[in-house]
Amino acid sequence: MSLFVILYVWQNIEIMKIELEHKNLLNKEKQLVRDNDYLLYEIELYRRMDVIQDIARKNGLKPILPEDFDVMIIDENNAQ
Repeated sequence: MSLFVILYVWQNIEIMKIELEHKNLLNKEKQLVRDNDYLLYEIELYRRMDVIQDIARKNGLKPILPEDFDVMIIDENNAQ
């Protein structure tokens, strides 16, 4: 009779361990999903042109103006 009690208690302990591990893994999964969502948000944030221009200005870059470009006309016989 005592062997059955021991097996019953052992089985319940193992089930509790599995439930705790499952709960911990669910929490880790939720945290990973939140981290992934935040990283995707940051990627999309840095794709916005106004953010890119603001970062460029803070790093000493200036906007490109039409006078910053040179036009070259390439002819088969003559390059100018």
